[in-house]
Amino acid sequence: MDFSTSRQIVEKGSSRPRIAVASIIQETNTFSLQPSSYADFETQGVWFGEEIITRSAGLNLEISGSMTRLAELEFIAVPVMRAWAMSGGVLEEKSFRRLRNELMDGLKSAGMIDGVILNLHGALVSDEEFHCDARLVEDVREFVGTDMPIVVTHDLHANVGTRIVAAATAVIGYKTYPHIDQGDTGARAAELISVALARKGTMKTVLQKVNILIPAEIQPILDYPMNVVRELADSHLDQEILDISLFPVQPWLDVPELGFGFLITTVGSREKAQGIGKSLAQKLWEIKDKFLLKLVTLDEAIRIIHSAPQTKPFVLVQSADATPGGATGDDAAVLAALLLANPPISSAMTLVDAAGVAECKAAGVGAKVDMNIGSSLDGRWSKPVRLTGTVTRVSSDPIVLTGPVMNGQEVSMGDWVTVDSGHGVQVLITQRPAPTFDPSAYVQAGLNITDLAAVQVRSCALFRSGFAGLFTDALILDLAGATTPNLASLDFQNIPRPMFPIDKDVSLLDVIYN
Repeated sequence: MDFSTSRQIVEKGSSRPRIAVASIIQETNTFSLQPSSYADFETQGVWFGEEIITRSAGLNLEISGSMTRLAELEFIAVPVMRAWAMSGGVLEEKSFRRLRNELMDGLKSAGMIDGVILNLHGALVSDEEFHCDARLVEDVREFVGTDMPIVVTHDLHANVGTRIVAAATAVIGYKTYPHIDQGDTGARAAELISVALARKGTMKTVLQKVNILIPAEIQPILDYPMNVVRELADSHLDQEILDISLFPVQPWLDVPELGFGFLITTVGSREKAQGIGKSLAQKLWEIKDKFLLKLVTLDEAIRIIHSAPQTKPFVLVQSADATPGGATGDDAAVLAALLLANPPISSAMTLVDAAGVAECKAAGVGAKVDMNIGSSLDGRWSKPVRLTGTVTRVSSDPIVLTGPVMNGQEVSMGDWVTVDSGHGVQVLITQRPAPTFDPSAYVQAGLNITDLAAVQVRSCALFRSGFAGLFTDALILDLAGATTPNLASLDFQNIPRPMFPIDKDVSLLDVIYN
């Protein structure tokens, strides 16, 4: 599609279109015990109006990508709000209402607008709402009326449902996992807005759902088998099929309509888009067994590290307690294993424990500490561990991400400390989760990971981008937790059934949403 031509059609005989842009992003894990609130957004930054332009400049964010591309198209970007929080448990309803009100107040103050771009995650759940992102789009649709284009961007892990498709003009997602195309996705939204304005009333979206849940660890788009599906989707793009987004979904959501989603955005016939959706669903179903995952026990991981020559560190992937997936980050199982390792393993790891941070902070740098830490927020998966060591650093400085995922984004860990156990293990203890998918969390805390035998990450796959070239192998640990890859161990109550791989004797559900 020639987007410059679309822009010229829009502008002919009219003033430059004004496009409101807003971003509210958090991913919910309904199996997490730690509720989320507005304070989680405030900690990472809530921006309004012109502040968004200065604060987001140069960052790999959807909202900056949208505003930059709108300017290139000679549209006027009207920044409304940007709110982002680390993944967490279910959002308090009062906090969700506040975000809704701030969004609508901002739109009401934006003046005359010709379209809206909403950067949302797609997996936000509140106390009273399974599909918060859909509710936000419905609010905006009610305000702007039936004809104005609304283009929504989503994380690839969004759970796209019927409501948001009905309310939006188009919904698109990231094309990468690990995620490195947030800004590009925002730019794609701006381009689709230009097409929607130029070809008024012709754009439509078809949603195809598949009753499959894929562990996040095996979702990277460029790797087999997900690349097979992505390449097939790309082969269908043409002058009518403008976008095909894959939504393998983050699987720790106990909500209706859960499942792998395909969204086809077209300015052509709905029947053609529906046929494409069915063909993609059938291909995914054919290769579903290729998405089954091999896990490693902690004992096996210790043996592998002990037996391997040390060149680069192994990554101990504690994805069962992955904070980017909404887990609490306080499971101490890996710490317990490392402290018992004989011979000791030079290693670094993180743990959320506010009381432990306070005790170390009170003791001061250089002091000896002897304390129980771990399982301070969620005691379902592990027990506290006795840690004896020396406090090596105390700080409250935020981490600035340096890897491809959200490059330049500032992330607060609250107060944090580092403790040297004297048994090879260095522990970064934080009030708030550390973004260990990016090595900057360790580096800026003063821990030199390149000389270690093992580095723990509480991440499913994002670390593969941040740590690219820095590790020997990634050992995905077979552990319980709120983000466990063993999906059958979770107590789902609201999802469609049967669901692969949770249920036995599963057949493909032929479900398409228009």
